[in-house]
Amino acid sequence: MARIGGRPRSSIEGGSEESSDLFVQALARGLTILTLFDVEHPEWGLDEISRKTGISKTTAYRMLRTLEWKGFLAFDPETERYHIGPATVPGAYLTLSYVGFARSTHPIVERLAAATGETVELAVEGSGGAVVVDQVATSHPFKPNLPIGRVLRNLANSTMKTFAAYHTQAERERLLRGPQLKLTPNTITDPARIVVELDRVVREGLAYDFEEQDVGVSAVSAPVFGPDGGVRAVISVVAPAERFGARERKRKAEAVKKAAAELSRHLSQTTAP
Repeated sequence: MARIGGRPRSSIEGGSEESSDLFVQALARGLTILTLFDVEHPEWGLDEISRKTGISKTTAYRMLRTLEWKGFLAFDPETERYHIGPATVPGAYLTLSYVGFARSTHPIVERLAAATGETVELAVEGSGGAVVVDQVATSHPFKPNLPIGRVLRNLANSTMKTFAAYHTQAERERLLRGPQLKLTPNTITDPARIVVELDRVVREGLAYDFEEQDVGVSAVSAPVFGPDGGVRAVISVVAPAERFGARERKRKAEAVKKAAAELSRHLSQTTAP
């Protein structure tokens, strides 16, 4: 049993958070609302938040007003939409440690992009999913619109597959309890098949996205390990499906695996994020 601030902190490993007497449902719902706000979704309306979270409009409204009063959200009366408030600023500055991490690893990301000619992304895991913290765009004329800071939230992409593959059994089960949306005809939604896929990722050290998240877009990812042996980041090569045939896929997979090993060595020699 770990101790936090002098008090014993019991573990809920192997169990459900919701079943613990330490779980505060109202707080969890409020935090769920906050995780909706990201670089691709900077504003939300009440109706949208209710539909997205499954929280009733009455309860969602009370939570939004509370978050507004505490400064975590701000309300625009003209658009009737909410956006992130000033109380989040201190936490944002704390997360800038990831900026330093991305800056120190950027040359490796650049080399991988040059070697493959494709878009390369580096992501770290956050509470709402995987957050893209660095990117080098493809040298080809047509570039995908993949902004830095976006959050990858589902198991249809190779980045989240990689993080999930190295999770504990309890964490995997929690992810699989959530809805697996059919984003494209290739999306794997059957939990049993997803487990098989995650086990393969651990064996091979590579995860693939064969047009599972977006039609026409494929990717290959590899884990970046920290000094403690845990996955600290994931590096990915994103390419159009027409440049992801068997020969190109093998070349890209070998390159991303080599870059991941270099990043892991870098983390073992520097302060991890």
